[in-house]
Amino acid sequence: MTATVEFELEGLIENFDVHDERLKDHFYETLEAMRRRGPVHRSEAHGGYWVVVGHREVTQVARDWRHFSSAGGVVLAGTKPQKYVPVEYDPPQHQSFRRLLNPHFSKAAAATFEPQLAVFADKLIDAFIANGSADLTEAYAKPLAAHFFFDLFFGLSPDEAAQCERATNQAMFSSSVEDQIEGFSQLERYVRYLVVRRRELPSDGGFIDSVRTGEVDGRPVTEEELIGIIQLMIVGGDDTAVHTIGNVLLELGRHHDIRDRLAADVSLMPSVLDETIRHMPPAVSIMRTVTEDIELGGQQLQVGDRVILMWSSANRDETVFDDPAEFQVGRDNIRQHIAFGGGVHKCIGEWFARMIVSVAVERLLRRLPDLVVPPDAHIDYRMGQSRGPATVPVTFTAS
Repeated sequence: MTATVEFELEGLIENFDVHDERLKDHFYETLEAMRRRGPVHRSEAHGGYWVVVGHREVTQVARDWRHFSSAGGVVLAGTKPQKYVPVEYDPPQHQSFRRLLNPHFSKAAAATFEPQLAVFADKLIDAFIANGSADLTEAYAKPLAAHFFFDLFFGLSPDEAAQCERATNQAMFSSSVEDQIEGFSQLERYVRYLVVRRRELPSDGGFIDSVRTGEVDGRPVTEEELIGIIQLMIVGGDDTAVHTIGNVLLELGRHHDIRDRLAADVSLMPSVLDETIRHMPPAVSIMRTVTEDIELGGQQLQVGDRVILMWSSANRDETVFDDPAEFQVGRDNIRQHIAFGGGVHKCIGEWFARMIVSVAVERLLRRLPDLVVPPDAHIDYRMGQSRGPATVPVTFTAS
């Protein structure tokens, strides 16, 4: 049995690929084994690339856009047709777009959505609270995140939202590269249709129209740039919110002392959230391209090499976090987690993510304070560019 496990582990490391189905059940043990061998590894999957697993090295690459560029794409080359804006730009162009977009993603902007999202959360809870059990991914996290992104933020109809979700799921979580390409292509075509249709309608004052009529460096935002912005917000927002809500609820359903403390004092929510996204980051990885020969973690990288930054591994680096595999709310160095990335490309949606998850968890605990994940529950994970529980089965006192 030991030889079989080791053989499988060797194969996972040598051809490391976040879309490998086997990683659903062996993700963190594979990353731990890689860290023991060194901070930077070569994978032969998809034509070859470097996999960075050490916290120091991941942070270095994330902050050094001059040597590790985003302009060549942030997912493996060839899997999508559209440049995502501004994450696939480097400074100074990246900063120009961030200046346009930042006001829409500020802490104050996120707070304006809280009342509406809380009302919708309560409606979702109403639908299952009398049952005494629920799958909180399907009954709660998915519809709540979709309501925020597609209805409140983008102003899409339910049919439009469903089409975007289907394409995104195929692009982000298919094990087949061909299916990923088709998913990204479907999303691009549909967002293009939405942008063209929006031109023919009166402005609704929402995010899409505000950016469509905005300026960057003194000139109008182009249609291609707008399409790239919208796609990035869909791909980078909806699934990561669903996964983060699911991960927090899993942790609370398993750690009843933390659940009870949070139910009694919601001011603990930031600490619970930060430890959850350190322990189980929803964003798995991101790609950079080497622009100049450079040494990293004892490996010599050359111009044109692709580099995958593993946020999930960096946040469990034993040289930074004590007992990193343990869920420990209140770590002294929790601010060293990099679940939201780092450097100039740090996640623009951090305040939105914090607001959505906080509303979701606080509203749920008000009405289901004794929720429990059954000890024998098997949790399947969706695995790809993002990672999170496909199901969150819980029981609670019906009311």
